[in-house]
Amino acid sequence: MGKTVLFYALIIIAIILIVMSYFSPIWWVSLKAPNYPPETFPDGVRIHFHTDGVFNGCQIRESTEIQEDEALNCVHEMDTINHYIGMYPIASGGPIEKTLSPFLFAFLIALLLAFMTKNRYGQASILAISFGAIIVWGYIALWTPGGVTLLSSGYQNALSQSLSIEYDEFEMWSGLTAMQNNYQDSLGMYFREPVEIERRTTLLMLITYIVITILVVAMIIMIAGILFFNGIFHWLLLIIPLLLPAFFIMEYAGWLWWFGHNLNEMGAFTIKPFMPTVFGEGKVAQFSTYSYPHYGFGLMVLASFALVIAGVLRRNSE
Repeated sequence: MGKTVLFYALIIIAIILIVMSYFSPIWWVSLKAPNYPPETFPDGVRIHFHTDGVFNGCQIRESTEIQEDEALNCVHEMDTINHYIGMYPIASGGPIEKTLSPFLFAFLIALLLAFMTKNRYGQASILAISFGAIIVWGYIALWTPGGVTLLSSGYQNALSQSLSIEYDEFEMWSGLTAMQNNYQDSLGMYFREPVEIERRTTLLMLITYIVITILVVAMIIMIAGILFFNGIFHWLLLIIPLLLPAFFIMEYAGWLWWFGHNLNEMGAFTIKPFMPTVFGEGKVAQFSTYSYPHYGFGLMVLASFALVIAGVLRRNSE
């Protein structure tokens, strides 16, 4: 009885931690250089990566000489720095992932809710109800006017900051319209290549539809797998959410590679393609770079640790 209670408690704790991580900064990056003195930039030019956007990591300076009502916009500052070497704006990275992030996290939570019961029909029922709700939510949020308001508040804040518009200027957009407009605007922020921007935007929308189709197919496969094969699919209910920290690192590293290996020729300075620092300290020209996990990543790791223990308890009870 005690182990059963502990098993359920661990799953619930893991779900709470995963939800908390969604609303938390997962990783931070900072650039430091002699022309960005600590008096002005105490933490360097710092940004925070969330699952639904990239946000300003600079704080209001505490100074008796200067009174600040608002912190410096270090996302814009880093974009300006990156522009000189031909790197695309930060907002152009991970557009699909940021837009679909609430549905992907809801997908993980649905898997864990199903894992809490052993009965295959119970698991399939939980998945069917949960996935059905996600599909309806996704359709309304992504395709209907005003759907963007059903995405996360963080996503909407990042959208407002990126496009420099107020909430009432985009509140009637669908989620896909918001993603498309933000992507086009970010690509055109510094680089005037309308034909290339249009080509990339068309490709983005095509890939988005493919990813959404894959996600829906994955839902169907999970339900069918639970009903007809159960064994491996039963454990996938646990393994997939457990690997969330690894998924984030792979995604983060992949986009860093893309940014470092797709430098625009219109940049003021020409440098060789490079791999930005994923973890630790690095050097690019006169800039020292710092890239480390934030507390949101710690929440993900704690959730995975709780799920490992829950898996061992479930395994021992079979």
